[in-house]
Amino acid sequence: MDKISTNPSGVQSTIKDQLNQNFDFRRFIASIASNWYIVALSVIISLGAGFLYLRYTTPLYKVKSSLLLEGSSDMNGSGSQAGTSVLKKIGIQDEGVNMFNEIMLLKSQDLVRDVVDSLELNVHYWVKGKVKETEIYEESPIFLRFDSTGYLGNADELVVKQAKSADGAVNEGQFDVTWGENTAKVSFDTWTKYPFGRFKIEYSTQPTVNKGYLAIPIKIRIFNYSQEVNRILTSLMVYPTDGRTSMLEISTTDNLPKRSIDFINVLIAKYHEDELSNAVLSANKTREFIDKRQAELADQLKGVDSKVEGIKISNNLIDVETQGGAYVQGKEESQQKISEIIQERQTLFEVRSQISNLSENFYPIISAATVKDPMLSEMIRRYNQVAQKIEIENQPPQNPGRVRDEAEATGLRKSIIESIAKNEGAINAALQGAYQNASKYSGLINTIPRLDRSINDVKREYDVLQSMYLTLFQKGLENEIALNAASARSKLIVQPYALSTPEKPVSKNIYIFTFFFGLLIPWMGFAVKELLNNKVMNETDIEAITDIPILGSINKAPEGMEVVIGPSIRTGIAEQFRLLRTNLEFMAVNDNKKTILVTSSVSGEGKTFISINLGLTLALTHKKVLVMEFDLRKPKISERLNLERDGGISAYLAGVVNDINKVIKPSGLHGNLFIANCGAVPPNPGELILLPRNKQMLQELSEIFDVIIIDTAPVGMVSDATILAKYSGVNVFVTRQGNTIKGQVKMLDMLYHDGKIKNPAIIFNSVERSKKYGYGYGYGYGYGYGYGYGGDTSGGGYYEDDNQLSAGKKIKDIFRRKKND
Repeated sequence: MDKISTNPSGVQSTIKDQLNQNFDFRRFIASIASNWYIVALSVIISLGAGFLYLRYTTPLYKVKSSLLLEGSSDMNGSGSQAGTSVLKKIGIQDEGVNMFNEIMLLKSQDLVRDVVDSLELNVHYWVKGKVKETEIYEESPIFLRFDSTGYLGNADELVVKQAKSADGAVNEGQFDVTWGENTAKVSFDTWTKYPFGRFKIEYSTQPTVNKGYLAIPIKIRIFNYSQEVNRILTSLMVYPTDGRTSMLEISTTDNLPKRSIDFINVLIAKYHEDELSNAVLSANKTREFIDKRQAELADQLKGVDSKVEGIKISNNLIDVETQGGAYVQGKEESQQKISEIIQERQTLFEVRSQISNLSENFYPIISAATVKDPMLSEMIRRYNQVAQKIEIENQPPQNPGRVRDEAEATGLRKSIIESIAKNEGAINAALQGAYQNASKYSGLINTIPRLDRSINDVKREYDVLQSMYLTLFQKGLENEIALNAASARSKLIVQPYALSTPEKPVSKNIYIFTFFFGLLIPWMGFAVKELLNNKVMNETDIEAITDIPILGSINKAPEGMEVVIGPSIRTGIAEQFRLLRTNLEFMAVNDNKKTILVTSSVSGEGKTFISINLGLTLALTHKKVLVMEFDLRKPKISERLNLERDGGISAYLAGVVNDINKVIKPSGLHGNLFIANCGAVPPNPGELILLPRNKQMLQELSEIFDVIIIDTAPVGMVSDATILAKYSGVNVFVTRQGNTIKGQVKMLDMLYHDGKIKNPAIIFNSVERSKKYGYGYGYGYGYGYGYGYGGDTSGGGYYEDDNQLSAGKKIKDIFRRKKND
């Protein structure tokens, strides 16, 4: 089994070939260009439809506003700002403002429902225009007002029109209200109860009201709140403007911009009311807590004061701290006194020791700078003066002055010792008193810590309670200040406004869409026509299916004209046959190719027309040409040339006629052109062609004529052409524009590649340039055909040069194809 090819390039090439066989882009573009008026008409109609759509479609307008959230520095609400929260104002930090939370609050169903209920947006008013119904809002001359219970139904429709009396006069303040099949008269500003709620009709006092609507019925459609809330939420958009600020953009779309402006204004007002009510509620709760707690703390403080008072009374204390300080100071003073007395006693001891150990004749100076007794200090001073005098004068021991001075010094020593003895008793008494005072103060001091600890234990609780009381008192004042200064923490920056142009439909987009839609429809029509076309329309269609060379193309002949070639005819179709003759001469280069078989895939493709005119074209070159009417089933040559039917090919093949000359007849068109007519139509043409006399006849005729053209039956219907093809040098297939099916060309290609037909060529017949390219001017391409100017019999001389140039190119193409084959 052969493997399936998976080569991508091969698959792409196959798809491309199949597409080229079914779609001719050049002809497609040319068809559009030639039918430009259809495209223009389609565009005009489409643009007209777009205009009508814009004219009668209710436009939707976008309404926008901007809201600044204060106290939020980021998207998570982690930032804060003083004064934005009651709790912050009294020193208690909250979590700040979270932008996403605020977005959800602004889009909450409860808030939107409050707005819908406040503005009664669930009630819609419509009036009938010339073409469509139009919704009105601020122009409505009347409004339906429900009581506090609101609308109780699901969806209802009322028709309200001003009531008229029997004579047709308008009754001011009276309305006919139709609901379902019921009609009732309702007075202005009078409560009326229906199953869906209790309402009244009021006149509008808006300056924009259109009182002309009172003259026509006003249709009122009422929806329940959930439906209206859902309708609004589908278009309500709340989003941050960017990541750098806490600005929120609020937008919605509506066919009535004023209604959306009112909605956003009330939405923000309700949002601010909720903010303030939350702040007031928080402040009131804070006030209640502070007042209650302060009362409790006051009672606790009184209890603590009573405890301290009892401790002080029981211990004869006024102020523990002051009295404790006095005790400590008294003890310190006693200890200071003791130190001074001991120092003084030590000084006296040293003086006495100095004096007691002195010899009789030795009088040193005594140091007694710290002696406090003035008499003793004076005696010591006098003694030191006498001792110093003795030492300075240094008199002999017997000197009267010295003796007198030593006697005085000795007396002073005794007086000093006696004075010291007296001072020591007083000092010891003072020292004992000082010790007693120090001991007394030490006892008092030892009682202070216990009392102080007891009082401190009580006062510690007092300080805590007092601090809490003072803090709450301060926070209470701040709470009152914050409550009186409370304001919304969001600020309306941009008032709601409606864009001047509709959000949709966008005129520019609609016109662009309808323009291209108008272009697309005819383009698709031409494309579908081209894709569904299975007929051969130009040479490209043939070349995409088969590699059989195209001998030439022949323009469509004028209606009823069977012969288009002649010695002096210089029309475009005549030149095409001359070019066809030239190409045939290059194909039939050998004598054994002097026989040319002309066939087609089906009947009606013009093979007889080609055979006659090709034979005449060859006869004009002074060649003796025979055209054989070998379509034994449906002969047409004799009829078209008005020839007699006696004898003929069928008679010769059947043995009725043995003279070959009975088969040949002059054509009447040219002296070198002869016709071998069919004769009587035989009942068995297929068997006659297989007879040996057929080969004999063709051999005899080839000896008589330079060129033999066999006009045979269609190869796609019977086997005659296939049998006769073995006797011909060139086998020509005639295809007709718009008539030959592409599958038939494929059949010819299979016959060629199967080897059943040798040396084939194709003639493209009955070509109309408008069909071939889609417009009136064709450009020659392919194999050997001329430039069809049509109807020119003047012999202007353009054709020969053009055909020679074209012929050279076509001949090269033919030889190149033959070489490739």
